[in-house]
Amino acid sequence: MVEPQLRDRHKLAFDWLPAGCQRVLDGGCAFGYGTAPLTAKAGQVCGCDPNPELIVRAKESYPAISFETCPLEKTPYDAESFDAVILTDVLEHVADEQATLNELFRVLKPGGCLIITTPHKGLFAFMDSDNYAWHLRTRFPRLYRRLFRMKHGRDPSPKVGYESKHRHYDLDDLVGLLENSAFQRHYEVERVFRGGLFCYAVTSNLFEGLSLLVGPDIAGRLLRPLWKLSDWDYFVGYGRWSYNIGIRVKKTGGNTATVRA
Repeated sequence: MVEPQLRDRHKLAFDWLPAGCQRVLDGGCAFGYGTAPLTAKAGQVCGCDPNPELIVRAKESYPAISFETCPLEKTPYDAESFDAVILTDVLEHVADEQATLNELFRVLKPGGCLIITTPHKGLFAFMDSDNYAWHLRTRFPRLYRRLFRMKHGRDPSPKVGYESKHRHYDLDDLVGLLENSAFQRHYEVERVFRGGLFCYAVTSNLFEGLSLLVGPDIAGRLLRPLWKLSDWDYFVGYGRWSYNIGIRVKKTGGNTATVRA
């Protein structure tokens, strides 16, 4: 099968992943579309996600990759068994951020790297389409079901990992979470990325609106030029105004904490 094209946060994580890693974990891997390309830089790639339906799809699509159904707060992996762990726009969905980071510290080898991307507290964070959907699900469930049927032609199933509002972070937030986890004074923030302004948010909202009228497939084709523009815009740095943030963290053995902003 044709491997998925690396885009935005998945391309960033792939570029940041050190070459020659023996074992890599893609946490919150969904159906594996961002997991499969990692095999080009790692000897063994594993993926995990709490949504069993997505893991079934991942196993069917990429049978050579090991996938597990589990929350990131408690995984089945051995201690210090991964050279790198990747969370691409996943941390904002977990039920317990501190428990997640504690577990990732446990499974990550000393000297290994943790790559995290999340939405940023940027200028256009208020345009997050996931939060519009969350408000509809929680405050207007009947309207949400009706709109979902219009878009997908079926009733909605439970949204695993979308039970709470879609969180946005800045660098201080992410460092604060590291300091309050098992990583405390055992890490170095090696890389910091801030990119994208509003193209992704605008295109996502247009996609949701058009999907109600013409369906997701046609909406995706109509908006293809804007998605390409969004992919390009993702890697343009807008500093504190950016819509996206990413960090690469090295797990250290010493009692130090370093941030290279």
